Amino acid sequence: MKRQLLFLILAGGLALMTAPNANAGKPVKPPVGYCGNNYAMLMTGYEPNQLPASGSGNIFGPGGFNGALTAIVGIGVIQFSKDCSTISGELIYNDGDLQFRDDGPMGGPGVGVSAGPAACYSAQAEAIIPFGGLPCFDGGNHFTGGSVTTAGEPPGLSLLQFTANFGFYDFNLVPAAPLPLAFNIQETNGDTTLVGNTVPSPTAPVLTLTMQQQSPPNRIPTTFGKAPYVGNDAITCTGNGANEDDLIVAVQILLGAETVAGSYGTAVGSVNIGLNGQASGLLSFNSNDNLLVSGATGTPPNNSDCTFSEQLDPFDGPAAFADGTSNLVSTITNSATDPTCTNAANAPPAGFTTSQVAWGSPSNQNAYATVTGLTDSQFPFVPPGEMSTCTHLFDGPKANGNQNNPGHQ
Repeated sequence: MKRQLLFLILAGGLALMTAPNANAGKPVKPPVGYCGNNYAMLMTGYEPNQLPASGSGNIFGPGGFNGALTAIVGIGVIQFSKDCSTISGELIYNDGDLQFRDDGPMGGPGVGVSAGPAACYSAQAEAIIPFGGLPCFDGGNHFTGGSVTTAGEPPGLSLLQFTANFGFYDFNLVPAAPLPLAFNIQETNGDTTLVGNTVPSPTAPVLTLTMQQQSPPNRIPTTFGKAPYVGNDAITCTGNGANEDDLIVAVQILLGAETVAGSYGTAVGSVNIGLNGQASGLLSFNSNDNLLVSGATGTPPNNSDCTFSEQLDPFDGPAAFADGTSNLVSTITNSATDPTCTNAANAPPAGFTTSQVAWGSPSNQNAYATVTGLTDSQFPFVPPGEMSTCTHLFDGPKANGNQNNPGHQ
């Protein structure tokens, strides 16, 4: 009897071992709805700075108040595998631009971080100042250590973590350092838009994060004259000037430039890329509210309306990539004496460089952008001296000139 019972137990165990697993072959349920999608990212935030911003307290002298805020901006692309087990992407990040001092004009190392996946315009920049170029995208994966979890998070939120690595960092002034980031993420209906903020930490920056879904992912064309680089876009921009410990701002002030460190500005306009790949646009700038730096003379422009042409970076090989990122050069086309665009007088041809990330359904014709540098004939391809981002919103397939509303991308 015992022998029969033992046989039955063994037989039953073998049956269980050899029976097919009901869950075998079934896909693992992703932890969140945004797994399997790609997103353009826009980061904005601030952190305190020990050196005051000029203009923050001129009633007490040019020094202003301690604790002035340093702005932070970042744009990038992030790609999630179907189960979120793999996270890839790239990020351009500007925390204070080229700040290298915390304690006065000849002080020690500062808090600024200007970083990107790669360096562009190196040869053009180093012809004047050995900055090592400007940050730009390269279409590759620069994220490590990515994860998405929901356990232990507040109801409805997920925790997104990744480390951004950089091929360009602080204009070669200091060794490159990775940037670990952690965000609480809130999903929205359909997961086309995600919002989040950084997890509270005594060492992490305070950032907000907006993510817009790309469609279709990883197959985005890379040529001006084809979507997403075609048609008309409305543009809206915001920017914060760096504090006085930013090298570019400090030089401007020493040279008597009519600038306010730590200032704020906006721009609105449009840009159009025709089917022939030619691009032009208009931006109306508004900044500083006519506030003068102590000791400066004259009245700075409160509003400056400038037209510009635009092209993919012509100096560094491929400038647009299948992940939706791109690097562009914009040149102001107003005459140097045009009173409606005082920026045109800055050693023409003046302009700026940007990097962008495409997003939106059905053809990714919206974009996030950040200014990565300034250009003119005397100082081509120098750091921007500010932290600024723009949002491009598609305004229809007006790709054949659109003389009434020039512009795109």
